[in-house]
Amino acid sequence: MPDAPVKYPKQPLVADGGPGVHWITRPDPEGWTEPVLMEWELRGETWTDEHAHDEYAYVLEGRLFVESGGVTVEATTGDTVCVRGGSVGRYYAPEYARILGIYGPNPAGGGTRLLGFGKLTD
Repeated sequence: MPDAPVKYPKQPLVADGGPGVHWITRPDPEGWTEPVLMEWELRGETWTDEHAHDEYAYVLEGRLFVESGGVTVEATTGDTVCVRGGSVGRYYAPEYARILGIYGPNPAGGGTRLLGFGKLTD
């Protein structure tokens, strides 16, 4: 039924050598035309990546810092930050941030290139 709603049930966030992540819809390595959704969190951690598509980070809880192009912005619950495709983005949360990640369309494919992940030090 093409007009029927699709339910994506809540899943736990899984940290497998990186931040806790739950893919709501997964990106296709061959490309995608619809937004891709993920929930993720940082707990005193930093994540740096580069991707071909625009990435939006909607802060569900906590405080997130996003650095790109030499500019750093602070986002708190309810704020959204966009890092444009082709840019390097550094995301960090000194304490905690839970984020809804939204990847813009990427019909040519190509995923995320991880540049760094780790714990923040005092």
